[in-house]
Amino acid sequence: MIRSSASSWPPSRHLRRFHRRVLELRQRLVREIEIVDGAAAYRFRCETVREFNRCLKLFAKEPGTVGWIDSSVKAGQVFYDIGANIGVYTILAARKVGPAGKVYAFEPHAANFARLIDNLIVNGLQQVVLPCSFALDASDGFAPFAYDSARAGTSHSQLLASAAAGPAEIAELKYAATVDSLVDAGRMPPPDHVKIDVDGNEHRILAGMVKLLASSRAPASLQVEMNEPHAGASRALLQAHGYTLVETHHTRSAARRREQTGEDPREGCNAVFKKAV
Repeated sequence: MIRSSASSWPPSRHLRRFHRRVLELRQRLVREIEIVDGAAAYRFRCETVREFNRCLKLFAKEPGTVGWIDSSVKAGQVFYDIGANIGVYTILAARKVGPAGKVYAFEPHAANFARLIDNLIVNGLQQVVLPCSFALDASDGFAPFAYDSARAGTSHSQLLASAAAGPAEIAELKYAATVDSLVDAGRMPPPDHVKIDVDGNEHRILAGMVKLLASSRAPASLQVEMNEPHAGASRALLQAHGYTLVETHHTRSAARRREQTGEDPREGCNAVFKKAV
């Protein structure tokens, strides 16, 4: 921490030069990493260990998610990444839809959103991805957004978090919208594919898009993280709107817990649904 007392303000030229050099050194220490997959390269800016680990595990943490994006998303399509975090899967989807397509990346966590923007810029995807810093919910309006941690690369922060989730590091009053209201107002086109990973509020987001799900413009596929106690409700809602569960897959850590205990973990399971033709 750099200290400067009120009695010595404004700081001397020597102190200003020292502060500037410290900040320049910190900036040089920020790491930009590149993940290469064949001919494709993915770049990420990392300032925290969590960000660094999240980027390094791009293809290993959720191979099922990578496989779903790779096999389902086509050039020219529209993809919604709901719970984009710092953008690792946003960037994968953006490379798949290409310049003729569009990705809408929803991330209400302020530090994650700032890094999401950094990562879009270093990958040259500003024209393909539209980052959205507001939340999605079952209804439009303001609601408290609780930060599990304010640092970039973290997860488990949540809109309307319950007391059972534990104390928040800080809470913010955040605007939330429904997918239906955004599409109906023409703010964004309906998606071809949707990824929802918001650590517990997936059922509320699905409830805010029932009009779209029942329409002729419904997405062809959705991947939804199944979190208890609402996994059953999410599954029933999608099946009631003509979707079939075609695949489930676990994160690497959840798969390891499953092997060790022989039981399905309560977190870390993603379910892929496709619209019945």
